[in-house]
Amino acid sequence: MALVDADAGLVTLRPSLSQTQAFQKKTDNKSRALQAAREHARRPAVTKDGIEISVFANVGCREDTERAISNGAEGIGLYRIEQAYLGRSTPPSREELVNEMRETLAAARGRSVCVRLLDIGADKPLPFLGFLAETNPALGRRGIRLLRAYPELLKTQVHAVLDLATEFDICVLILMVKNMFIELGTERQVLSLPKLGAMIEPPAAALSAIEVTKHVDFLSFGSNDLTQYTFAADREDAAVGCYFNNVSQVIFRLLEITHSDVPNVPLSLCGELAGRPEHITRLLQCGIRTLSVAGPLIPTVKDAIRGCKCVSNL
Repeated sequence: MALVDADAGLVTLRPSLSQTQAFQKKTDNKSRALQAAREHARRPAVTKDGIEISVFANVGCREDTERAISNGAEGIGLYRIEQAYLGRSTPPSREELVNEMRETLAAARGRSVCVRLLDIGADKPLPFLGFLAETNPALGRRGIRLLRAYPELLKTQVHAVLDLATEFDICVLILMVKNMFIELGTERQVLSLPKLGAMIEPPAAALSAIEVTKHVDFLSFGSNDLTQYTFAADREDAAVGCYFNNVSQVIFRLLEITHSDVPNVPLSLCGELAGRPEHITRLLQCGIRTLSVAGPLIPTVKDAIRGCKCVSNL
């Protein structure tokens, strides 16, 4: 028999009776706390000092969205559209992509939705692009770098977002696409373009926030890749897992610097760090005002926010 405490990262082999009883007590307490959090999940998450924090969800399919909304998500903070592309021999057409996105987001109609344009490369190859020979894919053509090399892929996504902008309160995450939105929006006589946000993942982006925000409306930190690039530790490589520390003071310092440089720009955070209740106070004190997490974590995160203060007592 083994006791697995995933919260603490501990495995106890052949536990004693007292260890088993203590483990069961912890499990029961956690279940009660989660049930209480779920009962209040649809209420706003307001800190002790009266600041309302938006808790959104990360989704990739219809089931994710439905689960997130039922768990109290105020909206969708990160819609990953990769599922519409992976495993295909040809890229989806504009119509196919619109239908896929509409179905995925249906449960979030009337709420804010943030679409991240295709983030492909490194650990997520596309069969129809062929083999991209790179000695270090994690530092190669990822995300927007790849889309710029295949502009028709990007154009299809921009058209799909503009098609859905009349049905959803939609915004877009990724940098260097503003000109295409303006160009295609003008061509289609779209009066109000979606808000654009930049994913802050390389440290250079965090340290260039003043320049970046000249072109976008908000910033969203991707904590997983921000950590990966900060510590030069591929998050897919178990051999360097000990160097991947997303709660290092270095990561919080990057958030603080960004907020200090652009104090009036809305900052959000997605990735695993956003779903860790024990660090939410620090995130809020770094200027983060929107958290986007996996749907099942929403009640717990909201509950943690209600016990926090955005302003440090120090």
